[in-house]
Amino acid sequence: MTEREIIVEMRDILNRVRAIGPCLDGNLLANKTNRYTKKDGSVSVYPAPPVLQYRVGPGKRRSRRVPAGKVAEIGRLLEAGRLYRGLMERYTALAAELALSPKKKKP
Repeated sequence: MTEREIIVEMRDILNRVRAIGPCLDGNLLANKTNRYTKKDGSVSVYPAPPVLQYRVGPGKRRSRRVPAGKVAEIGRLLEAGRLYRGLMERYTALAAELALSPKKKKP
């Protein structure tokens, strides 16, 4: 790939990133269940509220409960975050290729 092609693709990636809008980087745990053992020994199983786990720094994560009405919106934000991560990985690879490409020497 020539330097010009790399730069054009990098600009295209940045335009697509700007078009994504708000996004989240994390996981939505929506299928969890809680167990409760009663005094008589029987076990009750009930669905737990959805939990969003998100990144707050390098190697640090936090979690929040998500109201039932907001699960679809959080899912869209997480999908946008996955798209953003994929685009930025490609951008990083192109930047590395551009940085390591041999420069033409002027005579």
